[in-house]
Amino acid sequence: MTTTTTTTTTGRGRWPLGLLALPAAVAIWSGWVGLGQMAGFGLVHPLPGIADGFTLNSAITLPIGVEAYSAYALGTWLSARPMPTRARRFAAWSSLIALGLGLLGQVIYHLLSTAGYQQAPAWVVVFVACLPVLVLGAGAALHHLLGTEVDSAANEPAAASDQVAAAPPAARPRQRPAPRRRLLAEYLAEARAQLAPGVEPTPAWCRRTTGCSAGTSVKLAAALRAELPEPAPPAAARLTATTSTSTSTSDREEHAA
Repeated sequence: MTTTTTTTTTGRGRWPLGLLALPAAVAIWSGWVGLGQMAGFGLVHPLPGIADGFTLNSAITLPIGVEAYSAYALGTWLSARPMPTRARRFAAWSSLIALGLGLLGQVIYHLLSTAGYQQAPAWVVVFVACLPVLVLGAGAALHHLLGTEVDSAANEPAAASDQVAAAPPAARPRQRPAPRRRLLAEYLAEARAQLAPGVEPTPAWCRRTTGCSAGTSVKLAAALRAELPEPAPPAAARLTATTSTSTSTSDREEHAA
C-alpha cells in the first residue's frame, strides 16, 4: 500500500498589502509630482495636429515609472518560480537601487518645499530628468533577461535533491562509490596472467588486454619484455660455434705434440 502525501499552500489575503500601499502611494505620488513640477515637468500636448486640445501632465511619469518598476523588480526577485540566475540577480540589485532613488526623490522634494523653492536647482533637474530613461532601460533589460532559458544547473539539482531527501530510505537510489584508480602493478599482474607463449607483449597488446592508457601500455610492454627469457641462437650459429671450438681444440693438441 502506497501513501501519497500532498502539501498545499494556503493562500493569504492581500488586503494588508493594499492597506499599507494606499497611504504610501498618496505620499509618493504627491512628492514625485511636486518635484517634477519644480524640475520643469508639466502640461504637454502629446498629440499635436491630431488632438490639440488633449493635454497631459508629464509629472505623473515619475511616480508611475520609478515606483512601479521598484515593485515589479522586487516581486521578480522574491518570486519562487524558476528563472535565469542573471535575471534574478539583476532584479535584486535594480529593485534596491530603484527604491533608493525613490527615497532620495522624496527627501529632495520635502527639503526644497520646506525651504520655499519654486524651482529646483540645476543638479536636481538633471537627476529628475534622467529617471524616466533609467527606468525604461532597467525594465527592458529585466524583461529580456526573463526571456532567456532557465539555468537547469541552478534549478534542477535543488529540486532533485529535495525529492531524494523526502523519499523513504527504501526508495532512495543507491549511490555508487567512485571507481578506484588501478596501480601499475595490478595492470602488470593482469597482463602477465594473460601472456601466452609466443605472444609478443607490444603496447597495443597491453592496451587491448588490460584496457590501460597509452602511457601505461608502454611501461607494461617494457616490463614484460624484460621478464621474457633470452631466445636461443639459430642452428647455423650453433654449428659455427661448435666448429670453432673443435678447431681451437685441434690446434692446441697439435701445438702440444
